[in-house]
Amino acid sequence: MNKGSKKHWILQAVLVTASLAVFYVVYVLPRTEPASKLREQQVEKAKEDIHQQIDQVKKELSGTDVARLNGFETMFSVSQGNIKIQYLDSIIRFWDKQMRPAIAAIYAEDKAELTQAGGDWMEAGNRYLQMASFLKGDDQQWAYTRGKAVFETILKSDPENADAKIGLGICLVESGQGSPMEGIGLLRDVVDKDPGNTRAILQLGHFSVFSGQFQKALERYRQALAVDPLLDEAYFFIGDTYAKMGETDSAFIFLNKYKELQQEQVVKDQIDLYMQEIKIKSNNKN
Repeated sequence: MNKGSKKHWILQAVLVTASLAVFYVVYVLPRTEPASKLREQQVEKAKEDIHQQIDQVKKELSGTDVARLNGFETMFSVSQGNIKIQYLDSIIRFWDKQMRPAIAAIYAEDKAELTQAGGDWMEAGNRYLQMASFLKGDDQQWAYTRGKAVFETILKSDPENADAKIGLGICLVESGQGSPMEGIGLLRDVVDKDPGNTRAILQLGHFSVFSGQFQKALERYRQALAVDPLLDEAYFFIGDTYAKMGETDSAFIFLNKYKELQQEQVVKDQIDLYMQEIKIKSNNKN
């Protein structure tokens, strides 16, 4: 994970202090309807429901914020070309500042549909994916579902896009939609073709942790470090895995290494607190 993507991840973590509950309502059409038309009408119905939810959220805004947002939306509706995109960006930034990442992600997807640019599709997919990590229940399922659809859209036009494969793989495993092994297979395919892709390697390690295969996870995390010895999050994940295994001394070695690589004191303080918790749990077991 490069520094830019890490900063984006942290930004999303900060923004997710409130989530918008969005639920899809799918109308059951007669079986005589073509499948393509059914999907199209489901998508349109979902968009209608989403924007109704957004209208409800707008009612919670201050008068000043409503006026600002209405101005952006009006200019977006009457503008063309790049100017239209700029006002859509203003709407996305507005919702980011309101700490409404779900709404911002929806508009990011709208932007991708408008521009059809690969980078915009990836931005939308990553927003859904990052947001899903902090949500639960139906909200989380919604985010993974939207992310899955976006990454599938990218792969239709760019079948070998590694980042889209990784994103889709995560969505498949985490959402429970389809076969988890299909998602893991996508990640393995990325690593097979690009052994230096640390993002895919780390994610395979995470999935091993989730399934209780700690030794396999450690192998993956060490594989990532072999590619990039300064990949600080790999040290954290190794330490965290050792902590889950009850091997406190090994956990502290890697967590302290992670701490040494950090620049922000607040991060170092959090690691100290985490190691204190590990020590307390270890002492209670003895």
